[in-house]
Amino acid sequence: MHPDYLARLSEPVQQFVLEVEEGAGIEIQVIADLKQNEGGTTGQGKLAININAQSIQLFAPTNGYFPDGAVRHEVLHVRRFHVQRVPKLALAESEELDNGFSSALTDLDNAIEHVVIVPEELQFHPERRVHWEEVVRDVWLGLPSVPEIERRLAVYLHWTFLRHVLPNSPTVVIARNFANKHSLLVGADQFADRFISVATSKEELVRLLFLEFPEIPKNRSALEYVNRTTGMCRKPIP
Repeated sequence: MHPDYLARLSEPVQQFVLEVEEGAGIEIQVIADLKQNEGGTTGQGKLAININAQSIQLFAPTNGYFPDGAVRHEVLHVRRFHVQRVPKLALAESEELDNGFSSALTDLDNAIEHVVIVPEELQFHPERRVHWEEVVRDVWLGLPSVPEIERRLAVYLHWTFLRHVLPNSPTVVIARNFANKHSLLVGADQFADRFISVATSKEELVRLLFLEFPEIPKNRSALEYVNRTTGMCRKPIP
């Protein structure tokens, strides 16, 4: 990471960034982007990460917003994929380019990853709870507009996040009422238990997901592994 950006971070986060860069064998390139000035829970914008086999780009607002907790969050994603060799969901190699389905898989993968990495993020940056409380509240208040065909998947995944990451959140009441209204709470609880029981293996998490939701096109999906030396490798869903 460029020294100018590294210097904005606390010493523990600087050390974490350097350790992940060393493990990945790739320097994280920070790119100031006007598009990142919009959105976010603080009104100051948001960060975004683009992780490829030979490059890692961290997009940041141009207004100086570069907080420790948000940076650690994005670098935790890098550590998962590049250092711990965890795969991510991607379009199968045999599939023609489909931006819509590819984006849906990326969103699904983020939902899985957040259950794993946000607890560690909050351990080091408890101030980030305010951010995640606002995120989950917005998610659950927006679920009534989710198409019925996608409702069960959304409820199961977001309930799992609440139970594992923010079990005492005020949003739990909203979530429980919504899940009960649609007769999904019992199933969501059972799914959350199974999810947490296999959370140490991304392959098992993905296997559970496709077993529980056969409507997701398994043959169009793959597990993508990234490596600086060997490049990208996609394997069928187990």
